[in-house]
Amino acid sequence: MRFLLRSMLLTGGLAAAALGPALFFSASEGWSQLQSALPLGGGTTDRGADEVLEGLDERAAVPAELAPFLPAELPPEGVPARDLEEVFRFDRTPGWVAVHWPRVSTGLGQLPLHGYRVPLVTGTGEDDLAGALTYYFGPQQQLERITFYGTTGNVNRLIHLLVSQHRFTRRPTNDAGLFLYEAADPSHRVVGSLRIRSAPVLRADDPLGRFEIALDMRRSGA
Repeated sequence: MRFLLRSMLLTGGLAAAALGPALFFSASEGWSQLQSALPLGGGTTDRGADEVLEGLDERAAVPAELAPFLPAELPPEGVPARDLEEVFRFDRTPGWVAVHWPRVSTGLGQLPLHGYRVPLVTGTGEDDLAGALTYYFGPQQQLERITFYGTTGNVNRLIHLLVSQHRFTRRPTNDAGLFLYEAADPSHRVVGSLRIRSAPVLRADDPLGRFEIALDMRRSGA
């Protein structure tokens, strides 16, 4: 699974790739067909791509304060989430992160926040996610920010969660290849963004790598 995840993320930035015979068709031709998979119709940044690669390669030790929570046996990608809502919520703690993943990259500071990055694979279905997930905690160990950079084969499940649970709405853009969703707090400040693009190369033998995803969520008022 780690080989599959690394392969999906290292080819074409965040584009999915798999070894073996493939039926290639250009992204420009495939994009028009894939648009129909989106319910409403958000690309990844250079910083996001760097975070994915860095997060998957690092093997930083879990901090001493998290060691008591660390389970003895878990796959590197952690416990698969039965529901995406388990992952994208703001009542999580550093201890919860350590319980669900045996390898946590730390020291990802964005003062005054402290980040904990983990590899995420939610399953093998087309609407599952694979990529790098980072939780940023404040000085009081309260979760303030969540980012995810990765791929999926069908964005409907993620979009439904963000629209129904986190007040995301689609925003128009001047880029025909970009689907953008944003969330705003009561003061109309943007506290969340979801950017979706077709992968540069679409492969018939890799249905989980059709879309690149860049998700950034912040606690309202953070």
